[in-house]
Amino acid sequence: MLNSSLARLISARSNAPAKTHSNFRGVLMIGFKLDSTGRAGFAVALAIGVLFVWRYFPPGFVAGTSSYWLTEVDDVTQYFAGFNAFFQAPFSYPLLAFDSINYPQGTRATFVDAIPLYALLLKLFVPSSFAPFNPFGAWVALSFVGQAICGWWILRELQVKSWMALLAVTVCLLTFPALTTRLGHISLMSHWILLSSLALYIRSRRCNDPQRLGWSLLLVSAFYVNIYLCVMASAVYVVSCLYAPSRLKLTEIARAMIPFFIIGASLFITIFPMERVAVASESGFGIYSMNLLSPFSGGKFVAFPSPEMPGQYEGFNYLGLGVLITFIAALAFNAQSGTRLFSHHAGLTWLMVLFTAYALSNSIYYGTHQVMTINYPSFMDGITSQFRASGRFFWPVGYCVVIFAIAMLYKKLGTWTFAACMVALIAFQVYDLSNLRHRLVDTAKRPAAAVVNQSAWDQQLDKSTEYLYFFPKFRCGRADLVLNTLMPTMRYAAVHGLKINTGYVARANSVCDIESTQSEIAKSPLAKSLYVFVKGDFPQVEQVNALFPADKQPVCTDVDFAHICRLNQPGRESE
Repeated sequence: MLNSSLARLISARSNAPAKTHSNFRGVLMIGFKLDSTGRAGFAVALAIGVLFVWRYFPPGFVAGTSSYWLTEVDDVTQYFAGFNAFFQAPFSYPLLAFDSINYPQGTRATFVDAIPLYALLLKLFVPSSFAPFNPFGAWVALSFVGQAICGWWILRELQVKSWMALLAVTVCLLTFPALTTRLGHISLMSHWILLSSLALYIRSRRCNDPQRLGWSLLLVSAFYVNIYLCVMASAVYVVSCLYAPSRLKLTEIARAMIPFFIIGASLFITIFPMERVAVASESGFGIYSMNLLSPFSGGKFVAFPSPEMPGQYEGFNYLGLGVLITFIAALAFNAQSGTRLFSHHAGLTWLMVLFTAYALSNSIYYGTHQVMTINYPSFMDGITSQFRASGRFFWPVGYCVVIFAIAMLYKKLGTWTFAACMVALIAFQVYDLSNLRHRLVDTAKRPAAAVVNQSAWDQQLDKSTEYLYFFPKFRCGRADLVLNTLMPTMRYAAVHGLKINTGYVARANSVCDIESTQSEIAKSPLAKSLYVFVKGDFPQVEQVNALFPADKQPVCTDVDFAHICRLNQPGRESE
């Protein structure tokens, strides 16, 4: 119900008599008569986006060299290790496959959150001598700049020609709480995918054209950036197709499927073939959800005590007091207009309702109080397992709230009244969300969390070392030790160009029994391998020795959290 009057705004702007807005044509405050939806507006949006990045991120962050990226015990460690392992691997078939993590079976760039499209382009065009390096600071910067540019694009498609509208929408999108609190989940920060889908939806409705090329480029790109964002954008695309007059014709349905045909065909170049056992189901649906209080709590003005349950940080979707007030005013103006409420965009409206319902999941909470439990049908199990962090599905709804609120006030108010409302919106939003921006700054400036004593580990290597065997493998040992043991080891292997037998890999299964471990060690290239055994799971060296063949016992050194072992080599002193 949040977006159904967008096309009415478009048609009203194109058919209604000229108003002060159109005569004024977005006069710049300093007196220049420039169009906010043209090149000047694009330049301003771009400048604001760049300024935001410069203002809120510390030196070295965009270059990927600041302390934030040097941590060894966080998700960004997985991204760094996964990207560099893929980047340094030779090209193979399929294109996203590499075997230096989870050796010898290998994995795909998709399963280490390395942003496959980005990683593949860098692998194609950046010299291999750059490795190891971190490209994700640049991606974060581009994501924020993309927010500002998409705001300009949406207003252009809505034909909202107002500099104050451009400033307000840019500020709202750049400070969008669900985005600024996601630092650390790099691919999920690509919210420009969602905004681009809304811009294409508006354009397809305004121009009465399916925009198949634009949709194909967006959805294929989104698929190789983040599957959650791809699914959300795909749903908006499907809704846009429902408005085609010939939508029920077989030829039209076939044309509408073109983006999905391209994605399906590309899988046989990028990901397939893939062993079925490499993918495991995940749990968490009903835990990583959105709380009913989430859109209304989280700023300096409004913060409820105990606003969420554990795990519902994934559903943090505060909108900001400025947006909430503006949205309420926009609803009131829309109700007074005498038009059919949201009926012109019924498909998009119902999609946003479904997104909201899924975000709340099957276990709905108001603060810490459970309101109800819904029994989803069994055929939904595949969806809820794949998209277990359901709270994320409110993101498009939040963006539609922002767009609808600003566009409706632009249509209903005079120039100066609208400008005053936008100033108030910006003021409320900026002040209310200041605590979240401070949190963003503090997170971006956090000191590095080092676990590995680099010099001590380096002493265990020699020129012949090519492989690193880590035990217990992922999902086999104590889960509470993974971040502090496997993550730093995975990073160390990637930096030194070693192939590691396991890794923090999404939806991966591992064989964990002792016999399999013994067999893997016996078949490993003993003379070229380093063996790392976590002391929390293998406290005694005798346990480690028992895993090796009786006639090939290792020499082990106690370093940091592990017993690091290797076979004696000629010319190497016994330790």
